[in-house]
Amino acid sequence: MKKSVLLVPALMLPMSAMPAMAQRPELPPVVQEWMSEGWQPRFMGMVAEGDSLFNNGSCTRCHGDNGTEGRWAPNLTDDEWVQSDGSLGGIFETIMWGVRRRDFHDPERRFQMNPNGGMNITWDQRRSLAAYIWSLTNVPRPGR
Repeated sequence: MKKSVLLVPALMLPMSAMPAMAQRPELPPVVQEWMSEGWQPRFMGMVAEGDSLFNNGSCTRCHGDNGTEGRWAPNLTDDEWVQSDGSLGGIFETIMWGVRRRDFHDPERRFQMNPNGGMNITWDQRRSLAAYIWSLTNVPRPGR
């Protein structure tokens, strides 16, 4: 079983303490609300659960370890979103409904994405998976 390391201590800092570059893009209102109400541990828990689901479930077969572009699906760690607008809601919908072959924006991809990536997951697990994927491009990490 592969283990991944998620470095997100920047979420624990107040937004004003983060460098200007790390403040890009603005957090979605729902995340801002959670953070202002002391929901950081809950969001961090969602990201950690999503990390486990992604890296121990079926996602890595196509997207690669930690979403760094596998053989059959796009990179989830860059700023280019192929099947979604990259928002939490857009990511959630892509996970929930999957991507049919005829809807591919990238003709190089060969296999469709089944709803939930073919996994049997709950609504809350789907939210955690979306939070993790969203964090890949929106949470400052070393080297980014």
